[in-house]
Amino acid sequence: MKQMTRITLILVSIMTLIACGFPLMKPEDRELKSTAVNSVIRVTVTSQGYQFHRPWQQLRPRTRTAIGVIVPGGHVLVTAALVANHRYIELETIDTRKKYRADVEVVDYEANLALLKPSDDNFLASRQPMEIAAPIASGKYLTIWQIKPNGNLVPSTGKVTSIELLAYTKSNYFIAYRMNSALQYGASNITLPVVRGNKLAGLVLRNDTGGQTIDIIATPVIRHFLADAVKPNYRGFPRAGFHYGPLLDPQLRRYIGLPENVSGIYVQKVIKGGPADSAGLQAQDVITRIGAYEVSNTGQFEHPLYGTTSLVHLIRTVYHAGDSVPFLAYRNGKVVTLNVTLDHRRPEEYLVPPYVIDRQPKYLIVGGLIFQELSVSYLREYGKDWSSRAPIDLVYYQQNQDYLNGDQREKIIIISRVIPTPFTIGYENLSDLVVLRVNGQTIGKLSDVAAALKSPLYGFHKIEVEQPPGILYLDPQEIPLIHKVIQERYRIPIPPADSVQ
Repeated sequence: MKQMTRITLILVSIMTLIACGFPLMKPEDRELKSTAVNSVIRVTVTSQGYQFHRPWQQLRPRTRTAIGVIVPGGHVLVTAALVANHRYIELETIDTRKKYRADVEVVDYEANLALLKPSDDNFLASRQPMEIAAPIASGKYLTIWQIKPNGNLVPSTGKVTSIELLAYTKSNYFIAYRMNSALQYGASNITLPVVRGNKLAGLVLRNDTGGQTIDIIATPVIRHFLADAVKPNYRGFPRAGFHYGPLLDPQLRRYIGLPENVSGIYVQKVIKGGPADSAGLQAQDVITRIGAYEVSNTGQFEHPLYGTTSLVHLIRTVYHAGDSVPFLAYRNGKVVTLNVTLDHRRPEEYLVPPYVIDRQPKYLIVGGLIFQELSVSYLREYGKDWSSRAPIDLVYYQQNQDYLNGDQREKIIIISRVIPTPFTIGYENLSDLVVLRVNGQTIGKLSDVAAALKSPLYGFHKIEVEQPPGILYLDPQEIPLIHKVIQERYRIPIPPADSVQ
């Protein structure tokens, strides 16, 4: 009887624990939760960007959360999208709820990865960094870790259905894992760790709830980023500096005299000043081999784990910036060997920068005319379908910038808007005009505008633009009055002309 009573009490106790939200855990589940608690951390970021069509105006602040991963070196790995235009970053331990400020140590907005470092080096001293898993093959199972506000771990396991080249950010493609799965918990964390066993296999890149697919930043990309991040000067993922097309058209192959047994890619354009240009690669060359890998007619190579894979992965992720890679090219019936030293192309090296992040857009206000550098960040404010909704003249420059080598411009300068004042009547509806010359001087960057304004022509500023009306005139004597009206009526700050570099 006493024995039965004890059993009854034990059962009642167990049922009470379950009812109170304390489910019984298997030993492996307890180990998994222990690893998660010690190797991941909650990250909260307050950010505030700028409105590019009104470059003096900031957007409303917003706060986002993430589950970052503690990696060797006392750093926390998150996605770069989380920390873009950050103002304040806070780390919080899952178990003790201790909080501390952090700073961005290294960020790569193309690969969408960032490393954070606590202001106090001892903050993560007792935590266990997570090891990086080996590259994952298709068909393997991965688990996404979510952490509830109360600290409970919510794992979601799914199968890797494909490994393919996907857009990490606009126009930046890397290898990614794709899972056909759905997250169990509906928290809106912008970064979530993906694990295999107790090792980091990736970070969630995007989650399509409608199609129930999850794209994951792949292990090789993370390994590449971490390997470069420990170096004194982070250089980023490399590029070779050329555009290419497939060689499937038999007429094109006959035109360039390419034998039937030769496979490769057709070089359409070599970017002036880039790695391939410096190595001597030429348009109409056929690249047949890169490093140890044969190149197919569709621009792919045979990866030992992934199989047929895009050359973009080979150049950008297998190799690092600074690596000298031998290229075999077929040219005029001969095979030539070129040693291409790969390098990263920084956003400021583009005619139309692909992004402007963590700084205010550069602009000048002259007599109510707003002069700016054209960037993809500016174009994106035309909406999700900006490539078809933005002015076609501006999109042309963005899409064809690598084919404008003879243009001699460092940036495309536009008059984005005209601020209405009594002195700008007739100009107030003008927008998105590409500036060619100011006072007869060719404009290749924003500082050229400031320099040209020091030399009026016949008492007036003459501004030549690509679109109608073609020429705009400003009276230098009226500019101080116009600026006074703008500051008093609109409260818009007017930066000094010499402040733009």
